[in-house]
Amino acid sequence: MKKSLPVVDVVKDGIEVLKLNKVQMSHIAHDPKATVWAFGILGLPFVVNILLAMFQETTFMYLQVKFLLIPLVTMVGCIFLMSFVAQKVFHAKGDHMAFFRVIAYAGIVTWLSVIPFVLSLFGLGDVFRLFNLVNLVAGVWMLVVTYTFLIDYYKLNQQNAIITIVLGVVGASILQSVLGRALIGPFYKLMYL
Repeated sequence: MKKSLPVVDVVKDGIEVLKLNKVQMSHIAHDPKATVWAFGILGLPFVVNILLAMFQETTFMYLQVKFLLIPLVTMVGCIFLMSFVAQKVFHAKGDHMAFFRVIAYAGIVTWLSVIPFVLSLFGLGDVFRLFNLVNLVAGVWMLVVTYTFLIDYYKLNQQNAIITIVLGVVGASILQSVLGRALIGPFYKLMYL
């Protein structure tokens, strides 16, 4: 029997997490080796999109790098904030890194954010509007995974899971706004219209 490449297994695991497979979520949560892959899953679209953006004729490459970095940092911050809220506010027992691994694996859906940059190579579509749309849809599904995992892993009730997610989203919005203003400047808000 032929053994598949580790990256193929990681993609399959990420898809299982997106399908809300609680057994696979538990396996990833308890596998410290999955931490490196979790960071890779979140970082890959950033790196690929930067490389694809380099092929565009633009004098604003440094802004594109900053613009693409903001959702990545915000996503990681939001994941840890929700884990912190679950533990400190609702006294849930668990490990921040275990929580991070599972939600980061759900982030495999952000790999679709590469599509707008590929299309832009052919002059098709508004890159950043499509990029934002893909990230919005990905983020919503990641919240569904988060809700399921908060209830299953941290044993929160539905109300506390929803409160945790709402606080995470509010925190992420604040972090994104602060990063946008700090890294890009006052016109950052216009880039999301």
